[in-house]
Amino acid sequence: MNPLLTLLQINDSVFPIGSFTHSYGLETYIHKGIVHDSKSTEAYAEKMLRYNFFYNDAAFFHETWKICEKKALKQKLIELDSFITSLKSPYEIREASKKLAIRFLKVVESFQSVRRCKTYLEAIQAGEAHGHYPMAFAMYAHAQNITLEDGLSAFYYNSLNGIVTNCAKLVPISQMDGQKILFKLQPLIKELVNKQADMDPDMIGNCCVVQDIRCMQHEKLYTRIYIS
Repeated sequence: MNPLLTLLQINDSVFPIGSFTHSYGLETYIHKGIVHDSKSTEAYAEKMLRYNFFYNDAAFFHETWKICEKKALKQKLIELDSFITSLKSPYEIREASKKLAIRFLKVVESFQSVRRCKTYLEAIQAGEAHGHYPMAFAMYAHAQNITLEDGLSAFYYNSLNGIVTNCAKLVPISQMDGQKILFKLQPLIKELVNKQADMDPDMIGNCCVVQDIRCMQHEKLYTRIYIS
């Protein structure tokens, strides 16, 4: 298989795992008028990547990758899964991570069975693990001989693209403005990917209190389009 084509496929916005149904608290920011135009969308996206994603899902991706490199799989992965679950305080965010992980693992299993992915899916279904999307994505990418830099870059871009796509629908912003934001923040993704391995382990799961609150508030919004 071609690693580049595989990466493009699993990172495609139409990859059928339901990611388009989640805003990860963004809907609350828009509802409160905090994110309301292209400028505030860019600011929100930049801060989410730099102060939330870097310390959380991207860090979880990287930790999973390191476990896969050592080939000491199931127990270490279950321990990491439990650790991640404890760090995701908002219920909707925990469940979003689980739903995306299960759907992702089921889809890739239908392509070609990957032992580590199948083992993780079975652990989730048996209640041994909760299930987290960054772990599932990293496990499969590693098994397909995708490089860490490419896999992590794509993972960052996928998150950024989700933010921009949701803002295009909800704010709304124009598709052209959305593309400009995606292009403008490419250097930030490169910067964060280059820094990921040097991140202080004690900072993994660093809590963004306001973001967690917005995610919790989303559960009580009068009108909701997104699941999270």
